Amino acid sequence: MVRRDLALTVLELEPNEFHWVLLEAVQAESEECLGYRPIDSSTRGLPDYSEALIQGASALRVLQGLAPFGKPMNPVGIGESTAVPLPDEGASASAPNPSTDPDSCMFTTGHPVL
Repeated sequence: MVRRDLALTVLELEPNEFHWVLLEAVQAESEECLGYRPIDSSTRGLPDYSEALIQGASALRVLQGLAPFGKPMNPVGIGESTAVPLPDEGASASAPNPSTDPDSCMFTTGHPVL
């Protein structure tokens, strides 16, 4: 898994309309500040800050190739194990391709702040 410098924030764009935003580090103009660019965000506002934060953390897990909170990565039938074998440390896992990933969602809010 490729390690990326990522951040998660929640913005209240309208009263009681909270959106999570995933950010990726970029080269900053000085060493005293961190620069980030948005890479993904929620498509609809949520009425609660903490719910937006939880959903953003779940989106971050998916971006890392992990299952979202509360859901197995692969469907599991009755009597089947939920254990998923871990990839070998030496093997390089390729990152999911956003253009072919059906769960990919990139900035569809249309809000100018995002």
